[in-house]
Amino acid sequence: MTKNVALLAMVVAGTAWGAVFVAPGLAPLAPALLLATGRFVAFGAVSLPQLRSVLRADVPWGRVIAHALTGSVLYYALVAVSVRLAGPTVAVATIGLVPVVMALVSARGTGRIVGLVPALGLVAVGQVLLHVGPGQDWSLEALVGLGLAVLALVSWSWYGLDSHKLLHERPDVAPVLAAAQGLAAGVLALPAAVALLVIGGVPAQPVRALVVVLFLGLVSSWLAVRLWHAAAGHLSPVLVSQLMALETAWGFVFAAVVEGGVPGPLQLAGEITLVAGVVAAVLVDARRTRLDRLPDDGPVPAHA
Repeated sequence: MTKNVALLAMVVAGTAWGAVFVAPGLAPLAPALLLATGRFVAFGAVSLPQLRSVLRADVPWGRVIAHALTGSVLYYALVAVSVRLAGPTVAVATIGLVPVVMALVSARGTGRIVGLVPALGLVAVGQVLLHVGPGQDWSLEALVGLGLAVLALVSWSWYGLDSHKLLHERPDVAPVLAAAQGLAAGVLALPAAVALLVIGGVPAQPVRALVVVLFLGLVSSWLAVRLWHAAAGHLSPVLVSQLMALETAWGFVFAAVVEGGVPGPLQLAGEITLVAGVVAAVLVDARRTRLDRLPDDGPVPAHA
C-alpha cells in the first residue's frame, strides 16, 4: 500500500467513524447502551468468516481484548451516553482532541513535536472555537455527558497508540487483527446486549434501531477498523493521530445534516481551522519523510 492510498483509507475510516456521533439520534427511542452493544455484536458476527484464520494466527489476545474494550465497546458506550446527555456537538468536539493527545504522546522525545506545533495549534484553536459556541448547555446533565466524553477520549487515545504500536511490532498479524478485534468485541458485547433486551424488552421502532446497529457494525466498525489497520502500518503515529481529526470534522457535518441546521460562524471557523491543522500535519510529515530518505553523513533522524 502506498502512502497516498493509506491516506485515502484513513479519510474513509474517519468518515465512517464520524457517523457514530449522530447514530443515537437516528434511533432516539432505543437505549444508547443497546445501540452501542448491538453495534459490536454485529461487528463480531461479520468477523466470523475469518474465525479459522484468526485461530491459526499467533494473535496476542490480551492486547486484542484490551483494544476491543478501549477502542470499541467501552469507548462507544461512553460516546453514546455522552451524546444523549450533552448532545453531539459537545461529544464530537471533546473526542476531537484525540489527535492532540496522540500526537503529544507519540512525538515526545523524537524532535518532531517542534515541527508540529503550528498544526497542533490549529487543531487546538479549532477545538476551542467548537466548544464556545452560543447556546452552550452547562447543565449538570450536560457536564456529566462532557465527563463521559473525556473518558472516551482517554480510552480511544490509548487504543489508537497501542494498536499502532502492535501493528509495527507484529506485522504478521495485520491481516487478521481487525477480525480478531471484531470477534473479541462481539464476545464482550453480546452478554450486555442480551441483558439489556431481557430487562428492557425490544425497543420502540425496532426496525430503525436494527438498521442503525447494522450500519454501525458493518461500516463504522468492520470497514473502518480494517481500513485503519491496513493504513496505520504505512504512516507515522504522529500523522495517524492528526488524521483522526477528520472524524471530528465529519461528525460536525453529519450532526448539521441530521439536525437540519447550519453551523454558526464560530463552529464553522472551528471546523475550517481543524481541517487546516490536519492538512498542515500531513505536509509536515511528508516533508520529514522526504528528508529521512535523503543520504546523510550525520545522525539518522529519529522516527516516531
